[in-house]
Amino acid sequence: MEKTVKLKAAGTSGSKHIWSSSLAFVLMTVVSLFTLFPLFWLFSSSLKDISEIFVNPPIWIPSTLHWENFRELFVERKFGIITWNSFLLSTTSTIIALIFCSLAGFAFAKYKFKGKQFLFVLVLASLMIPHEATMVPLFSIYKNMHLIDNIWGVILPDLANAFGIFFMRQYCMSLPDEMMEAARIDGCNEFKIFRKIVLPNLRSGFAGLGIILFVKQWNNFLWPSVILRSQENMTLSVALKALEDSNNTPYHLIMAGSVISVLPLLIIVLIFQKQLIAGMIDGAIKG
Repeated sequence: MEKTVKLKAAGTSGSKHIWSSSLAFVLMTVVSLFTLFPLFWLFSSSLKDISEIFVNPPIWIPSTLHWENFRELFVERKFGIITWNSFLLSTTSTIIALIFCSLAGFAFAKYKFKGKQFLFVLVLASLMIPHEATMVPLFSIYKNMHLIDNIWGVILPDLANAFGIFFMRQYCMSLPDEMMEAARIDGCNEFKIFRKIVLPNLRSGFAGLGIILFVKQWNNFLWPSVILRSQENMTLSVALKALEDSNNTPYHLIMAGSVISVLPLLIIVLIFQKQLIAGMIDGAIKG
């Protein structure tokens, strides 16, 4: 009798678990479809004729795929060079920023020097200063340095940003001091300690911060639109804005250009999603 009651209870709990799991799956599927719908509309509209984009009722899948939208962007609008500019700028900025942020984060985490806490507070306080407030003095400085319409004029302001320094400091604080002291006893200098001991233990941090910095620089619009003037030096975000025309805006080309802008980010996130999640979790735990 007791076995029968236990089996019934187990069966009831098992059926409840199945129903709750099924409900959760259905809800996640519905939310995912709502989330992916704008991307579907973007990709679909990039292959439409301009007359098909805003018709009512909407055309979900075009009858004729207009691949010439992308051909016009790359051949006539020079989006090949523009895409390369964005990739070169984002990659260079991310690599250099990772080096500077990791060095500064390591120094704040493991070294004792006069005014350390005050300097770190200043670094964090800089997060509260809006970028728009520094644009005029930065523009004046870069104009005197002849960096207007130069890719380095976009890269330099983000080389050692406060968020990156704080992010890497949290990782470096978890490293045991005894390991570095042992390396000093063996005759390692500080840069060798950083290269041989610290860097191998910051891989997840580098992955998480690297993706954040790359996406931020790839989508950066305001400062590049101020600094970059010629089409040869434009980035994707600036070039997409330049496509707009008050009289005849080519929305089909804007949709195709938006696909070119979004696709690399989707690929990067899909490839490195495990490293990104691990980096965020480790950073939260270490913080």
